[in-house]
Amino acid sequence: MDNTYIQCKATVLVVGSMVMSKYADPKTIYTPKDIQIDMLSEHGVNLTYMQAWRAKEKALEFLRGHPADSYSRLPSYLYILEKTYLGSIVKLQKTEDDYFLYVFVALSTSIKGWEHCRLVVVVDGTFLNSAYRGIMLTTSTMDATSSILPLAYAVVDLENDTSWRWIFEQFKHAYGEKLNMCVVSDQNESILKAASTIYTGMPHYACVWHIWTNVRSKFKKGHLMLSELYFFTARSYTLDELNERMSKIEEIDTHVKAYLHDISYHKWSRVYATVNQTWTMKSNITESLNAVTKDARQQLVVQLLKYMRTLLER
Repeated sequence: MDNTYIQCKATVLVVGSMVMSKYADPKTIYTPKDIQIDMLSEHGVNLTYMQAWRAKEKALEFLRGHPADSYSRLPSYLYILEKTYLGSIVKLQKTEDDYFLYVFVALSTSIKGWEHCRLVVVVDGTFLNSAYRGIMLTTSTMDATSSILPLAYAVVDLENDTSWRWIFEQFKHAYGEKLNMCVVSDQNESILKAASTIYTGMPHYACVWHIWTNVRSKFKKGHLMLSELYFFTARSYTLDELNERMSKIEEIDTHVKAYLHDISYHKWSRVYATVNQTWTMKSNITESLNAVTKDARQQLVVQLLKYMRTLLER
């Protein structure tokens, strides 16, 4: 307890080992401030915030290993995955300097399940919260009982034209192309470009909820009236219904009608859908998947991929 002999490095290592059990469950929220309070009340040791933060990082490293080590373990993990799940499509892409760029996984379980699901592919990306950040991209669909089936998942450095094009190339290799197949996503231009390039002529629909959030942020009038009217318009079964409801939207705010027209009715209106008129009109199945993986996205890359595999098994 003699402060003369307490070294910063030693304190961090010791405290990290003492609080390691607090982080065994990824859902646990235990902040550096909590470490400061507990160390002072339980052991009489006064830590600075930076010492507590470093102790937390050490505790996580003790539990999960160093972030860089996780990436170096990827090739061996993916090799075992391929050998265990025969028929899976697993791809690791590196830079010319041999640094990690992308990883893609479509398990044979999902590939077989796709034969019995709706031909609607819902795609999305979400941020990772681990040391090196990155983005997790997912593609999902729904089966006959409206249960969510993740089709493929990937980790990329950035969400851009190049990464989405690479993902769609791998997806096509795994799942091919089917008649009446379509993609649903938010209004991400990179997704639109990649999907139209790899799947020429395949319809791409915009999530009606994302369009509505854009309308709500861009235009300030009549949100209460517009909300119900907009969703009824999107679900219209006849042109007469759609035109009548668009006229009512115009009465509330002409700019909203112009905005929806510029997006193209084919993107968000059921009556203009060329395939699957009972289509999934929202990308909320990916939002559900993002919610389920929230804690796992704080893990290192190998642990995240393991979590996705066990999620599919369940």
